[in-house]
Amino acid sequence: MRRGFSLVLSLTIMAMMVMVVIVLAAFLSVESKLAKAAQYRTQSKLHALVSLRLALAHLQQEAGPDRRMTAQANLGANSNQPGWNWQTIRNPLWTGVWRSDRPTQPPAWLVSGRHDRPANSQSVNLFGKTDYEADHWVPFQTDYAPKAGPMMITLVGDATALPAELMNWPTTPGRPDGRIYLPKVPLPDANVAGSYCYWIGDEGVKAKLNLTDTRLTPPAGTTVSADQQTYNQVMALRGTGRTGIEILKGFENIPLGGIDSRATKLSDLNLLDPGAFTETTPPTIARKAWPSLTMVSRGLNTDSQWGGLKIDLSIAFEKTDAEFKASEFGEGPPPKDSAGNPLSGVTYTFNPKGTINRAAYGNAKVDVKYDGTPFGGTNGSHLISPLYSYTFNNTTVRGPTWEALRNYHRLYKEVAWNDSTNPIAGSPTLRARTHFPNTISLKNFYGGTAHYGHMYNRMDTSEDVYVSNNQRPQPTKVGATPYVAREMLVWGLQNNGGTLRLTLSPITVLHNPYNVAMRLKRENQNDIAAMRLSFRGWRDWYIDFNRNDAPAGTPSRWSHSLETLAKRSDSSVNWNESFRTYIPEIVLQPGEFRVFTLAAKQLPLSRFAYTVNSFDFLGCFYTNCLDRNSNDLTLTNETLEVSVRSAGPFYVRHLLTSWPGDSIMETGNSDDRTLYNVCSEVTELLSNSMGQDPNKIYRSGEAPPKFIPQGAALPSPGQPPQVLAVFDYGVRWGGDPLGFPIFVHSNPTAAMTRPEATGIGPSAMPAGYATTSNSYKLVVRGANNWAEVFEPGQDPALAFGGTSVRSSGLNTAVYTEIPLGPPVSLAQYTHANLHIRDQDPLFAIGNSFAPLYSPINAVSNYRSAHNWTDMDRVWLANAAIYDRFFLSGAAPAVFRGVEQKTLIKVLDDFAAGTGTLANPRTKLFSFRDAATTRAMLADHRRIAGVTCTDGAFNVNSTSIEAWATVLASAKKNAMGKLSADLPAKTQNARYPRAARGADVSDYNYKKPFSDKSAWSGLATLDDDQIRLLAKSIVEETRKRLTNNHRSEVNLQPSMDVHAPVVFRGQTVPVPYIGLAQFVNRWLCGAENPLSYAGCLQNAIVRADVDGANLSNRTTNPAPVSDTAQLAATTTPGMVPWTDPAFRVNIKLADPRSGGTNRAHLHQASAASLIQSDILAVIGPALTTRSDTFTIRAYGDVTERPGSNSSLGACWVEAVVQRTPEFCDASQPPEMEVSDPIDGARHNPALKATNKALGRRFQIVSLRVLSPKEL
Repeated sequence: MRRGFSLVLSLTIMAMMVMVVIVLAAFLSVESKLAKAAQYRTQSKLHALVSLRLALAHLQQEAGPDRRMTAQANLGANSNQPGWNWQTIRNPLWTGVWRSDRPTQPPAWLVSGRHDRPANSQSVNLFGKTDYEADHWVPFQTDYAPKAGPMMITLVGDATALPAELMNWPTTPGRPDGRIYLPKVPLPDANVAGSYCYWIGDEGVKAKLNLTDTRLTPPAGTTVSADQQTYNQVMALRGTGRTGIEILKGFENIPLGGIDSRATKLSDLNLLDPGAFTETTPPTIARKAWPSLTMVSRGLNTDSQWGGLKIDLSIAFEKTDAEFKASEFGEGPPPKDSAGNPLSGVTYTFNPKGTINRAAYGNAKVDVKYDGTPFGGTNGSHLISPLYSYTFNNTTVRGPTWEALRNYHRLYKEVAWNDSTNPIAGSPTLRARTHFPNTISLKNFYGGTAHYGHMYNRMDTSEDVYVSNNQRPQPTKVGATPYVAREMLVWGLQNNGGTLRLTLSPITVLHNPYNVAMRLKRENQNDIAAMRLSFRGWRDWYIDFNRNDAPAGTPSRWSHSLETLAKRSDSSVNWNESFRTYIPEIVLQPGEFRVFTLAAKQLPLSRFAYTVNSFDFLGCFYTNCLDRNSNDLTLTNETLEVSVRSAGPFYVRHLLTSWPGDSIMETGNSDDRTLYNVCSEVTELLSNSMGQDPNKIYRSGEAPPKFIPQGAALPSPGQPPQVLAVFDYGVRWGGDPLGFPIFVHSNPTAAMTRPEATGIGPSAMPAGYATTSNSYKLVVRGANNWAEVFEPGQDPALAFGGTSVRSSGLNTAVYTEIPLGPPVSLAQYTHANLHIRDQDPLFAIGNSFAPLYSPINAVSNYRSAHNWTDMDRVWLANAAIYDRFFLSGAAPAVFRGVEQKTLIKVLDDFAAGTGTLANPRTKLFSFRDAATTRAMLADHRRIAGVTCTDGAFNVNSTSIEAWATVLASAKKNAMGKLSADLPAKTQNARYPRAARGADVSDYNYKKPFSDKSAWSGLATLDDDQIRLLAKSIVEETRKRLTNNHRSEVNLQPSMDVHAPVVFRGQTVPVPYIGLAQFVNRWLCGAENPLSYAGCLQNAIVRADVDGANLSNRTTNPAPVSDTAQLAATTTPGMVPWTDPAFRVNIKLADPRSGGTNRAHLHQASAASLIQSDILAVIGPALTTRSDTFTIRAYGDVTERPGSNSSLGACWVEAVVQRTPEFCDASQPPEMEVSDPIDGARHNPALKATNKALGRRFQIVSLRVLSPKEL
């Protein structure tokens, strides 16, 4: 038994030992597997980081340089995936990168590539390629479509995004599938078992939702008075600093101040206060928003067209006069960068044809004579920079001066908010002023060199005054004054005790088109008036007499000039000045039409007349008519026929005291120098020939004669005269017969209102045309009574205009804007009165209406018949300013015209992080020490190297929801005395043409053009209009970007200019190369709708066709701007000459129905949204490239190289941001990028690394994702 027990015990012990061994082996196996798993995790994480590095290198190579555009693959779906919808489209969210210097080179697609091609095949540099090589994967190809399986990796999954949703308008715009699946690519090293893949997402095409406009919601702990907050709200109407996220479903309750700053990604939204945001169960709102919203987008202020940092006009224009004069904008040379390398000038010099003078920007100067030796002496020369200058047809074209634009920019400093002369307390008021310089002419033609009117408005057509190789004078200060909207001279008859008396009754209507009150103020206190109108040329106006029953043999007809009759009362009357009227000091409120006539007295005719602000038909001057022997004309038993005729011009000079030394009361008139050189001139009211045209028809018409039979009862002195004739000069309002779209195709406030500014003199004008400039007409007509002469307002001090001079018109119409604070959007410059002739539009910068004097497919035009050159100055101004310049908002802190903080203090606080700039999107973004950062902030050439634009938005975006969110940034702002939510929470997006002070009580929501609110300068849109506009912008962009005839430079020189860009057999669109291209119209004669206007203007047209009522109205629409209205007419005096070859340019059209003209005559009304209205609000946020990207990268470990069997996997997400610093930081950020000789090439001084890789990307956040977080 003992032996048996021992055996059992031994076996038990042995079993236990075996068990221990087995257990120990199991433990060792588990430990080994755990160690192996840990090793695989570590290796996979390292492989994921390798994947991230490869992605970052790919991104740096393709998007690091400045001259790049980015867009998503779905941009080209119309052309390369026909019949697509959001559920069938392939790879819609791939990011493409195009080169702006080589726009027809194949774009790079920022994904890791195919699984069956060598690693890094996708990141091979495409420089010089004409098509993709076989290894490159493009988003629209159909011959490679990897399917779900072990090799397909989810990079963006259901935790982040949702499947596609089809468009069901207007319920939903639809959206792409936000999920991203890519095949694994084997790691390139032969001895490494693993794979990787990555996707780089473009954040700039999304709307940033976590923005706050500190003008609307002051920072916590800040105390702002009610008055200051009201002023801040006015400032916030320009350059919005927030995002209108509340327009999207699920985000309606997001507060004005934005979301909690601790939320940094969309998945954090469910952590917000439920009162602000409530996620659905299961969560869907944030996942739906993934393709359209972001929380990380920022943009650099770099020039994507020409390269280099943008130049800050805010800092430049805030320089002192002496500093600005010494800068490259004035008389100084271009500066050098901080390393001593030369920088370019500020004048856009790239020839539109791109064949010669290819330097993008140069140091061109224009000679401006405005002080020193009188009459154009050399001491009066100032060589200063214009916005643009180029050579065309051996003629030098020069644009307006930077000094003039600076002057407009700084007008906010001259606006008085408590002017004691303004009866409306707290209403902003500006003293009226003319252009300057205003007295010295370029050359001594007839009339001497003494007067501004001859400098700009020369009647001598032997000189090309508008474009000349001579250095023509240019304004350095803009005009801003009420202009004469109507000037009438009423001829009348009275019976003065048996003697026939002629009466003259001048009627002047002044219009203040501005958003501020305009004050007419004397400069010389000895004067008794502030404005004057000097009539000329009465020697050429005749009164004709005929006694129908004169005795046989007695001459029955005779004539006397008006000058002859006038000299009987005042011998000083002559051709230079026949008569003048004075207008007293007065304040015109915004938009007002005020009428001025003689007081209710009848006085002997004198050369000097004093008017009052009222319509009174009893006031007149008189002189006796003369018989054939020049004696007083006695009324006899014979029937007398009396009529009026003119063989010369209607010529009135409009003068204003506004600059030092001006005096308006000077009375000498022996020559122009004595008469006019002591005062500044606004313009001339001119029809340069009232005589007969080649068809023997009087150009301005004729008044029917008056017959005075025996015993006829004529009014006696003291009674209203019987009307003989009316000379009626005035604006062609859209509601009157043969109206014209003023301000968008003309400028009634221009310094030159002469028909000769078309190159056609009086004798060469074809038959059937008026001899006025575009905005004006001159009609000679009769009237049976004074009610037919003039319709005053209910207030006899006011007149009608805006839509009509009849009672259907308006007493106020605000068209344009004086800045009330520092400008923050370039589109605000559309209101700068820069161009000097009426044939160019006032609304230039930021707009895109086609010119009426040059071809639709070119910038310049030469008419040999008139030896005249014309050009599209709107296109040129946009090309000059929109890519190279920006507005940081650096300016003194001003409250209602009072400086509260100097610019130095503003910049100090901004650098310290305790203050903001006037542009709330400008944020500090510096990689330099504090002292260097502060120095760069004060330098207009370097400030872009230490700042960025928060929430920069790429206009190549095709997300309707993103566009709607950006456009809705104008919501929730009070306007005037009205609260932020009026008229309703879904009807409060503010898009004013002209921002107004806090004294107004209007918001102009969908008002008809007959309503005075439509002309208040203000405008409000609703959410449905915003959404439809967003949809239309996307559709217009998709349409435009497949058309490559955008300028006179062929994108594909070896092919037809209209040839599509084709890769892999499919048309691939080219994104907007720069902001100027986005703003400007196309120069294409093949698709006219794209050339009538730019993207945003056409989008407005598209939206209106779909019922938006943004520009026109469905009910009681405005009259159409018809080309037939520009043709020669049998209605004399109504239609000035425009070039018949280019009249079609007045049209606007929806490309879907290109044959229908959508342009109308009330387009200048604030109720008619135009492109610059949009850009003034959202322009500072816009860009054509993105600088923020999200990388989703994957790495794994496999059993062996090339295997799909994963032993360990890791996902990482990185947000990366391009910085202002070059990759080779030995060169400063402001280093010039383009070649100073050929703007399409690189600066040879730029190091190879910086040419190839540009500015450094930086990882700003990095996290490891679990599969559940994808």
